[in-house]
Amino acid sequence: MPTFTRDDVQRLASLARLELSTEETAVFTRQLADVLEFVRQIQAVDTTSLDVPASAVASAATLREDRVLSSLERAEVLAASPAADPAVGLFKVPRVLNG
Repeated sequence: MPTFTRDDVQRLASLARLELSTEETAVFTRQLADVLEFVRQIQAVDTTSLDVPASAVASAATLREDRVLSSLERAEVLAASPAADPAVGLFKVPRVLNG
């Protein structure tokens, strides 16, 4: 029965560009193994006798009429921004990714 290993967690952390301590790796390994075990338990439940609905969400409840609404004026919003370049109509935001 496969489960999450420390190597799996370290690989996932590497793909997500996360640096995990040894303790964090151990915690995530246990937590992910617990999630996987819970999924196995759910998959083992016999659902053959259940009546499956066509949709889990009633489609009528999710539909609404489309309406065109007015929005804020671009110049007004840019003027209220602490960092904007009105000449090109863009907001300036801090860099969140390195590189």
